[in-house]
Amino acid sequence: METARATGVTANRAGWIAKLIYRALRKRMGSVPRSKMLAAYHTGTLVATTWMDANCAPGRAVPLKLKELAQLKVAALVGCPY
Repeated sequence: METARATGVTANRAGWIAKLIYRALRKRMGSVPRSKMLAAYHTGTLVATTWMDANCAPGRAVPLKLKELAQLKVAALVGCPY
């Protein structure tokens, strides 16, 4: 079984801003992505990445599947282990 390299901030250890964001993500996506849990170590980073994701999501010029494929390709090129 593979263990995680880094553990994120759980909901019971998160600050009030992170808890609000976690609640909204759980409502919208069903769970909190690991990237958001890791970003919660620094509240400013969590707020900035959540804001960026929220503003980029409505763009319909590129299909969602193609966006996800491009994200996966970039992660592979830079050697992201996730």
